[in-house]
Amino acid sequence: METLLQDLRYGLRMLLKQPAFTLIAVVTLALAIGANSALFSVVNAVALRSLPYPQSQRLMMVWLFNPRQGIDKDITSFPNFEEWRKQSRLFDSLAGYSGINYNLTNAGDPEQLRGAIVTADFFHTLGIEPAEGRTFAADENSPGREKVVVLSRGLWQRRFGADPLLVGKAVTLNGSGYTVVGVMPRGFQYPAETELWTPMAPVGPLQQLMALRGNLWMSVIGRLKPGVPLLQAQAEMDTIAKRLEQHFPANAGMGIKLELLRDQIVGDVRWALLIMLGAAGFVLLIACANIANLLLARAAARQKEIAIRAAVGADRGRVIRQLLTESILLSLVGGALGLLLAVWGVDLLMSISPPKLPRLGEIRIDGTVLAVTMFLSILTGLIFGLAPAVQASKTGLSEILKESGRSAESGPGASRLRSALVIVEVALAVVLLVGAGLMIRSFLRLLDTAPGFNPAHVLTMRIALPRLKYREPDQVRAFYQQLLQKLESLPGVQSVGASTSIMLGRLPASSGLSVEGRPAPSSASRVDIPVTYDSVTPKFFPTMGISLVRGRLFSDHDDARSPRVAIINEALVRRFFPTEDPLGKRVTFDNPQRPDSTWFSIVGVVGDVRRSGLDAEPRAELYIPHNQSPDRSLTIVLRTTSDAAALARVARSELWTIDKDQPVSSVKTMDQIMDESLSQRRFNVLLLGLFAAVAIILASVGIYGVVAYSVTRRTHEIGIRMALGAKQGDVLRLVVRQGMILAAAGLLLGLALAWSLTRVMRGLVYGVSTTDPVTFVMISLLFGGVALAASYLPARRASKVDPMVALRSE
Repeated sequence: METLLQDLRYGLRMLLKQPAFTLIAVVTLALAIGANSALFSVVNAVALRSLPYPQSQRLMMVWLFNPRQGIDKDITSFPNFEEWRKQSRLFDSLAGYSGINYNLTNAGDPEQLRGAIVTADFFHTLGIEPAEGRTFAADENSPGREKVVVLSRGLWQRRFGADPLLVGKAVTLNGSGYTVVGVMPRGFQYPAETELWTPMAPVGPLQQLMALRGNLWMSVIGRLKPGVPLLQAQAEMDTIAKRLEQHFPANAGMGIKLELLRDQIVGDVRWALLIMLGAAGFVLLIACANIANLLLARAAARQKEIAIRAAVGADRGRVIRQLLTESILLSLVGGALGLLLAVWGVDLLMSISPPKLPRLGEIRIDGTVLAVTMFLSILTGLIFGLAPAVQASKTGLSEILKESGRSAESGPGASRLRSALVIVEVALAVVLLVGAGLMIRSFLRLLDTAPGFNPAHVLTMRIALPRLKYREPDQVRAFYQQLLQKLESLPGVQSVGASTSIMLGRLPASSGLSVEGRPAPSSASRVDIPVTYDSVTPKFFPTMGISLVRGRLFSDHDDARSPRVAIINEALVRRFFPTEDPLGKRVTFDNPQRPDSTWFSIVGVVGDVRRSGLDAEPRAELYIPHNQSPDRSLTIVLRTTSDAAALARVARSELWTIDKDQPVSSVKTMDQIMDESLSQRRFNVLLLGLFAAVAIILASVGIYGVVAYSVTRRTHEIGIRMALGAKQGDVLRLVVRQGMILAAAGLLLGLALAWSLTRVMRGLVYGVSTTDPVTFVMISLLFGGVALAASYLPARRASKVDPMVALRSE
């Protein structure tokens, strides 16, 4: 211990003795370690940390495996859920839930809230107890007992002032009274953004939904019994699925798939974040290579000191330990400063992160991040300090102690080590640059992708009419007709339309489609991908800027008294009518063999829209007139002549002149929706681009440092060359060649690594290959130019050396 303290004191004195070196090294390390710590805090919160539920590793999502419709993880039906719960022996409990919107009234301004209908054991399955009151009793999933509600803590505080006496009182949801029985603890909002929960009971529309096995509408979570591995539970569910196939025709070809709840919540974001963390690690390695080169240069100035220490009895291990102590001390100081930068970096990452990044509220610098930062700091010190320490300890006493002896650092071993370090950091930087280049090209390609509609100057708002107040279809039609007329009369509004869904949002309802005169899909092994369908008003297509390809659009005459009609998109034409004209053909979502099936005559074809995102191929879609199939929940779209967002307040006021209790939600412009749909990819591009920029700066500094140091060591040689007739251009080419050879070696190694490693980015790029030759060539040219500049600066200084001064320098 005494020896360690002595090494620490001595190392600290040596670092303070060279403040410029120490400052450069500490700042470089702080930036690299800080970036890694900040990003790790995000990865840890989102993808690694356990969910905030007791023994969360036992929580599973239970999906329906639906190969008939090409869906790997599908929602299921209530009868299936009951069979799973009845037959499973390895789950402690299974619970079902489904999202639903509620209109809250009589508590201030009307507001639409995101809720969930759940089975009684939902909270027990998750292992969450309420902060106030209780959760649902088993009999509250039955008719007549279902008018109870559990609130989130956020809603309780925001709308009810954290009233401690609220439990037991009634609130008005969708025009009906619900008794508040409990308030959940802070932070609990499962499923995501849920603010209230009500029991799942077979009443109203749910009665038919819960009765039919073919209705797929609910999600299922389960808690495994202690000690049950996932594979064993999956084997049991596979057996249950086979039994259900034998007993129920609707389950033919269906399976069951288990997934960790954490993996379902994180989704595809995990892989993107891990790639970004790997990029941050590359930056740290590049920084280590740069610091190692600095230490090698510093060791040259300390050779006589090290030789004297060896001469008075210090063995090689003692010298290495002293130098490693200094390196680790340097990295710990850089790590401490990096941790402070990480606190700021976390705030920055949260400000630019996608709004729907899962578990965003859980991101923080915690004990795990502190431990990882400490470990990273020590490991970094070992990485960049070991090679210079070993190299310095090889010092030859006899040569160094001679007054005229040349330093060992200038020997071939140290020179090769410095060159190798530069080659490695250039290679790592090239990998990052190629990755960033692919992301940037992909993002630009995405921005150039036509969405199929015109988002400019369009305002959207979501309205959900309560069933209790608007029971009859005629009431729904009348409300929306009056609202659309009022909105269209507003100054600055060109046209107004509405649909049951919105572009770049959640997909609308879907079902299997049959064409008149063709056999319906019957084979369980046949893939029958469902067709999405939307109920739209006549002016929806011109308002959204969706082009008519052939036929006609809907009109006010397409009402409940006229024959049923439909408009389809080009993707549906390619799928169902590749060689024939679809106009006049009839299609149905019902069983075509039944006499009461609803048939739609196709009257028009419109262009494809990328409803699921700019990076998703258009799906087959069918549109039906809202007057023929009125829906209580619609998204209103207004095309304006100026700033669309400015109309939001006026549009709300017009709505409240019709129904003062009707809330509006999701008030956004289409430009905002487009921006949000690109937020994840923009986040990836920004992060990887930032790391690549830092990497290329560090790599160019590394090239500059090696060439500049070489010029300093070869001043005498350069003087001799110039004295013998070498021109400035000859010296310039000589020095530049040295830097470019190192850059070329690193570039080739980096391109080879990138060719292999960028394949992991396949899911993060769109419209370009992960081995895109254009990107590889562009990065090669870019880095070649940077390396040339980094080599030219010291080469230019070398070419201006005065031969007489250089010859007198030794």
